[in-house]
Amino acid sequence: MQKKTARLLYIAFLWLIVAAAAWPAFVLAGTLLALYTGEARQIDAWALEPRTLLLADFLDGWRNSALVSALLGVVAIVDYILLSRYRVTWLVGGILLPLAGSVIAFTLYRDPVSALPTLVVAGLLLAFPYRLVERVRHSFGEA
Repeated sequence: MQKKTARLLYIAFLWLIVAAAAWPAFVLAGTLLALYTGEARQIDAWALEPRTLLLADFLDGWRNSALVSALLGVVAIVDYILLSRYRVTWLVGGILLPLAGSVIAFTLYRDPVSALPTLVVAGLLLAFPYRLVERVRHSFGEA
């Protein structure tokens, strides 16, 4: 019974981490891709806009993306349940997050090609906290 409770707590923690990190990962992915392509207008806006307005916009985006973030947390749980059981599949854990980004691009956006790189990179960025939480779980000996 204790092992089942620990597993449920781990699943809840994994969902919380991925859901909370989804919007910051999306913003970071958009910024990195904009810097890479040389079209980073938001960098100029950071210098011109008041910090409180930027923070308010960021928090507003976080609130507006809560449903998608919660669904990405569910994708992380499904990824954990499907891929963490065996050592070979554990090595590719987190792969469903970038795939979910591409599915989101093709289902929710009218022009998916413009949103696809940002959403896939955001999924890759979300795989980092996912793998970090997995590493912590394995370091405590729960297999």
